[in-house]
Amino acid sequence: MPHAVGVSLAAKMDKKDIVSFVTLGEGSSNQGDFHEGLNFAGVHKLPVITMVENNKYAISVPLKKQLACEQVSDRAKGYGMPGITVDGNDPLAVYDVVKQARERGISGEGPTLIEAITDRYTAHSSDDDDRLYREKGEVEAAKKKDALQSFAVYLRDTGVLTDEKEEALHKEVEQIVNDATDYAEQAPYAEPEDALKYVYEEV
Repeated sequence: MPHAVGVSLAAKMDKKDIVSFVTLGEGSSNQGDFHEGLNFAGVHKLPVITMVENNKYAISVPLKKQLACEQVSDRAKGYGMPGITVDGNDPLAVYDVVKQARERGISGEGPTLIEAITDRYTAHSSDDDDRLYREKGEVEAAKKKDALQSFAVYLRDTGVLTDEKEEALHKEVEQIVNDATDYAEQAPYAEPEDALKYVYEEV
């Protein structure tokens, strides 16, 4: 958050048509740098878009135990910016609100806070057992709204996606993932002194 705000401040100072974009989870929206960043962006009308991906759980803490307000987007008013809540499982709706937020930023109207409501389909990590805090059937119900499924149906209905195109896309993505995995597994370990890189100015 502070980095995105800093980039947007630099863009404004340099009179560049740049809008920075940062995403975080709703759990992160309860931390200090989120509020400091939004406040600074609001005061200085900076061109920054903050998108909170609200999957309703901060690891194991449900939303109702995280917020005193109803929605994360309600917090925007206190920082002098619009707060928009959108269905995060609808790519076209998300595109529309981000496009509008970008236009606001470019035109000098300042920052926007977007809350994208979505779902988490797995445990938070390999050490997490989400069966301890999620109701039975919750994940299965959420998967029925998965954008990968629903948007694929939309693209088929509009004639954009065919079975052949989908199969080719899956093969291409699988190859990219496999190549990246092979590259990472074969890469040498970093040198110990590399830990000091990009920490101090190098003359």
